[in-house]
Amino acid sequence: MDVEGFIKSEKKAKSLYYIYAENSYLRNKFKEKFIAKFVPELIRDFNLSYVNPGEDYLKRLSNAVQTPPMGAEKRFVVSHFGDDESLNQKEKQKLLDIFNNLDKSVSLLFLTANKVDKRKKFYLNLKKIAVYQEFETPRYRDLDQWIVKRFHNHNKKIDRQSVKMLENMFSNKLEILNSEIEKIMTRYPDKQKLSYYDLKAIISREKFLEDEEIFSFLDLIGDKKTDQALLTLKEMLNKGVYPLYLLTMLKNQIELLMQVKFYSQYTHDNREIARKINKHPYPVKKAMQRCKNFTQKELEKILEEILQANYHFLTGYYPDQNTALEMIIIKSIAY
Repeated sequence: MDVEGFIKSEKKAKSLYYIYAENSYLRNKFKEKFIAKFVPELIRDFNLSYVNPGEDYLKRLSNAVQTPPMGAEKRFVVSHFGDDESLNQKEKQKLLDIFNNLDKSVSLLFLTANKVDKRKKFYLNLKKIAVYQEFETPRYRDLDQWIVKRFHNHNKKIDRQSVKMLENMFSNKLEILNSEIEKIMTRYPDKQKLSYYDLKAIISREKFLEDEEIFSFLDLIGDKKTDQALLTLKEMLNKGVYPLYLLTMLKNQIELLMQVKFYSQYTHDNREIARKINKHPYPVKKAMQRCKNFTQKELEKILEEILQANYHFLTGYYPDQNTALEMIIIKSIAY
């Protein structure tokens, strides 16, 4: 169940919600939807409190949930734990004690990026007293539907090429992806059907790489210049280019080099090769020069590394994608 579906199914605010979502976008979205539905604007000044981690957190939370509402039937308390914030075992036990002693007129929304171990007593006790719900970040196979739905919510349609571009550039970083989609909506308020070129005109320019940048990067790999290749990689990442997008661009160029190298055995006419592989003659001409830096076997090995890494990126196997990308480049140069 997604956030919207869950909130819609809740007819009345319960006493305690314990919400897990790894992605901050989903946690913030739940908080916004929850407040919008259950907390009237007129009572928010005096009956909506935020108690977040920090000094004397448990004491502050205990005080907040023991305070009765002022001039209203219910008081709402929100507590939000981010990626780097957590409680130890002893603190978790105290948290359970607080949960068990909420004022009868209080509704507590507890949001966290830390997944609960369902084998432990904490979870078993928590389930007895709280509405516990997990919201998973959309995986790659579901991400296209998430993107299409975001545009649909604004009465807009988006073509498949645009969806794939957004997936490749931002992966499932929903906070950033949503921000870019909001930019697109602002730029095209009256346009119902958006194309790849519409998106490219507005999405942060530094996120895009020109073919020439990728070709130059491949030259360094082909020349076995490890230090320069890694420095160039770092510069591209510092510009804001996302690892998955860079990996996709590398894959496209390696595949182009492989095709051009194969047909170059039979002709040196870049226009003829371009017709055969359905590409523009200019990048084919550039590829004819660059593919001399690699053997066909080297290109196959590099492509194999990229495809394997692409799979691991999409399944969340690599916690640090930048470091993983550096290792792929080092391996590629070693071939």
